[in-house]
Amino acid sequence: EGISEVINEIEIGNRSSIKDYANDLWINTQARGVAAKTVGLRSVAYNFETINGKIFIAGITSKPDQLNSLIDALKTIKGVKEIVNYVIIKD
Repeated sequence: EGISEVINEIEIGNRSSIKDYANDLWINTQARGVAAKTVGLRSVAYNFETINGKIFIAGITSKPDQLNSLIDALKTIKGVKEIVNYVIIKD
């Protein structure tokens, strides 16, 4: 009951140009497309945020194999430097 965990991923970054912001926005858009292609309608169960080429993925799934396929697909996006997975796997 209540909050069981708080994750602090605050980063002080140097996204100083509109180009950096546009690159992250483009990666995030591609991540959503890759998710839709890889897992279909279940892609709405995932949230993506991209900061300086690092994709943060959060959500809840009962299909770990599907999540692994999604992560593998996200790694193919040009400009992705790292994927941080905060997806909860439920039984």
